[in-house]
Amino acid sequence: MKARMWTAAVGAVVISAGMPMASGAQGACEINDSSPFQVNGAKQYVIAAAAAKRADEVPKHLQNAIRVLTDDPSKIKNEAGRQWMLLRAYAQWLQRENASLVMKRGDVGFTQNPAGTQNLLLGLDSAATAIESMLPQCKEKVRPYRAQFFGEILNKAIAAMSAEQNDSAAYFANLSLQVAGTDPRPWNVLSSVYQKQNKIDSAMIAMEKVIALSGSDTLYARVKQQSRYNLAVISLTRAEAEAAGEKKDAEIKTARALLEAYLKDTPGDANAAQALGRAVRLSGDTAAVSAIFADMLNAPDKFSADQLFEAASNAAATGHDADASKLFENGLKKNPYHRLALLNYANVLFTLKDTERMAPVVSRLVEVDPNYDRGSRLMAGLWQLKARAESDAAKKKTANDSVLFYLDKQTKTNPRVDITLAQKSGNAYSVQGTVNNEGSASASWTMKLELLNVAGAVVATKDVAIGPVDAGGNTTFSVKLDAPKAVAYRYAPLK
Repeated sequence: MKARMWTAAVGAVVISAGMPMASGAQGACEINDSSPFQVNGAKQYVIAAAAAKRADEVPKHLQNAIRVLTDDPSKIKNEAGRQWMLLRAYAQWLQRENASLVMKRGDVGFTQNPAGTQNLLLGLDSAATAIESMLPQCKEKVRPYRAQFFGEILNKAIAAMSAEQNDSAAYFANLSLQVAGTDPRPWNVLSSVYQKQNKIDSAMIAMEKVIALSGSDTLYARVKQQSRYNLAVISLTRAEAEAAGEKKDAEIKTARALLEAYLKDTPGDANAAQALGRAVRLSGDTAAVSAIFADMLNAPDKFSADQLFEAASNAAATGHDADASKLFENGLKKNPYHRLALLNYANVLFTLKDTERMAPVVSRLVEVDPNYDRGSRLMAGLWQLKARAESDAAKKKTANDSVLFYLDKQTKTNPRVDITLAQKSGNAYSVQGTVNNEGSASASWTMKLELLNVAGAVVATKDVAIGPVDAGGNTTFSVKLDAPKAVAYRYAPLK
């Protein structure tokens, strides 16, 4: 009953940098840019640079503006005005054709440490941050200076990510953080890039950044929710791989908190509810499990077959067998040949001693996966239940004989097939497994595989050559067929 049916698809939701920014603090923004003389002088230089008709005049004016603002800042008794003019000067440096993001300080206009380097994006961000801190009502006035350069760089990161150019995407995303360190969108790009590079720890840190920086801003609601969900998925996966202990408990706690917060903002999301059910089951909170899958019991049409199967497994694992049987039954109405669901449902019905419903379920399991030895064992279990419930001596003997027959059949299953993967991906359906030769001689087989739609109709077929396999040995097989409507498989008995 512990078979994993739920598969998470981890991805990034990208919001273009060109979207409108959220509104900032309200109130009139007034910045004195006319005094003292250093600020006013810088303003005149900036104006002259903007109006210059010759390109070689622009650097001289901007150097003079930076020089008067930074030569001795302690003498300038108007810090907001000084930062405002620095912001405008940095912006004009960056607007120049073929502008460099990093320049020698002397070339920019600094008299202190002229041989050092100055990152213009960092300078612009620092000036903007200083103004926003001193004059929150000026955020709207400052924001376009960030947005102009941030948007261009972030869009390059998004384009590179879409083109699978991961190193370039990471470079531009980190670059955009220099001008907008509090914006969650670059971190969202980085989380996607790190996942593609299998840098899971870095991806998790990036997701945490997205969640923290998004706050309650509705502009970032989608990326925040996606990061919550993805981070919860990773935490759950790690928890399942951990032995019992503090680390496992911490991963489960993190996943549960993220999913509960997700569902608070997006109530009714089936995938998140499904994942939360898994998290609370791992935590041992059986009461919470019941509450989560109650909606699936009451309104199964709202959920997919896989979601119902996952909830059913959670219910069974926490001892709610009656609820599990209902969930499996509703899921099988949507995908009647799902081999793992049939297997788990048969186990639940065995626990409930419900032979009437168990018989057709086991029969279908054997039809789908005839060389799986557990099918014969479940059939033996079915007859065992019937024997225990039978009072007629003759019928009881027949039932017990059937138990022995199927137990013997289980031990003599050859070849024995273990399906390790059966899943849909896009328009393709994949089946993978291992074939074990339990005989005394080398042998080969042909697996006549059929893919089925939700109605059980065949939508694709494949003859899979298996072997030769030495006696006592095994081999693997892997099949991937283009079948957009396929949701399950079955194969004819291998003999």
